[in-house]
Amino acid sequence: MIRHEERMKQVLVGLTGNFGSGKSTVLKMFRELGALTFSADELVHGLLNRNDIKKEIRKIFGAQVFNGSDIDRRELARKAFSSKKLRMKLEEILHPLVYKRVGEFRRKYPERIIVAEIPLLFETGRQRDFDFIILVTCPRGVAIERLEKRGFASREVQRRLKAQMPMEEKIKYSDFVVDNSGTLAETRRQVKKIWEKLTYSGGPAGE
Repeated sequence: MIRHEERMKQVLVGLTGNFGSGKSTVLKMFRELGALTFSADELVHGLLNRNDIKKEIRKIFGAQVFNGSDIDRRELARKAFSSKKLRMKLEEILHPLVYKRVGEFRRKYPERIIVAEIPLLFETGRQRDFDFIILVTCPRGVAIERLEKRGFASREVQRRLKAQMPMEEKIKYSDFVVDNSGTLAETRRQVKKIWEKLTYSGGPAGE
């Protein structure tokens, strides 16, 4: 556990990766090590229960993405990723609220290491908002296999991956990379090393 006097300033870390890379697993590992964590997916899940958000989404996508009074998240995602125009309209509704919450975290916790999981961090061009970027990677085939086991159709997975920036490009602009293609123990070792750099050496510049 990090002592207060060792934490001289706030560090805001953006955690990202392509669909199926295992971002949530890595986020949980950072939480266990002592980071204050934020999940855009969890926030969006809550936002989709708000009546004002439902109203906006019904205007754009129609009743097809609703199951009764609730939004069918998987159907909404399927519709959004079938059309760049629709996806951008959905992002215009949700992304400002996600980054607003990140800003609230920054103001509320001035002396914490905050790890924020943002799936479309590079795609939204907000990487400069963060002190460091951590990219979670795994081979495309591994991601597809994992997602199909969770019930995603292969066609849907391919469509979502195609809409995201290639992993090779994201690697170029990331400070740290976690290879999540192996065992949980292997991933945890990588996360622990990154955590030590963030807390004690100030990241790559302090190595």
